Amino acid sequence: MAQVAYDENKYRQGINTSYYDNAINTYKQQQEANRQQQINDAAASRDSALKQAYVTRMQNQQALNRNLAQSGIRGGATETSNLRLSNQYGAQRSAANTDYSNSVKSINQAIDQNIADYTSDMNSRAEEYRQNLAQARWQAEREDATNEQNRLTDYWSNFYQNYYSGYSKADAKKALKSAEAALKKATSEAERIRIQQQIAGIQARRGVIASR
Repeated sequence: MAQVAYDENKYRQGINTSYYDNAINTYKQQQEANRQQQINDAAASRDSALKQAYVTRMQNQQALNRNLAQSGIRGGATETSNLRLSNQYGAQRSAANTDYSNSVKSINQAIDQNIADYTSDMNSRAEEYRQNLAQARWQAEREDATNEQNRLTDYWSNFYQNYYSGYSKADAKKALKSAEAALKKATSEAERIRIQQQIAGIQARRGVIASR
């Protein structure tokens, strides 16, 4: 059996693009782990800032109480000073929480964009792979079709050269007319190739007869 260029099983196996899907899933897992680590780091930074703000608040409160006591200040001035410390502490807490929220937002945007870009790139590569495979498949099928046509041509050429080798002039003329009519009714490429070689065989026989 002649070796063919197109192998259906080969191309069915080759069209599998799971490599790219697996690459996308692996990258997503890596990026999600990276996302969580960065968010955890941001949370740790926020907690540290909140802790430091609280320590500073307590230290300032103690210092304020000593200063007010030493100065003998009472009443409204004390309340105003305490309120100022409280507002300062609140502002520091708010800044720490805002920084954390902004960090998480930036982290999510960056990770999501990384995943989207990588996914788009892998999908483009998978599509290019499928297109290249389809092109290779088309070329292989075309090569096989050409080889089959050549095989049929050679087979029928040899067959009819021998078949009509003993025909008379009248028989050859009659056979040619019949073959030409059959060619007009041919419904497949294989049938057309056969009849064309039949006609060629008859013409070759008529040429031999004419040369005598």
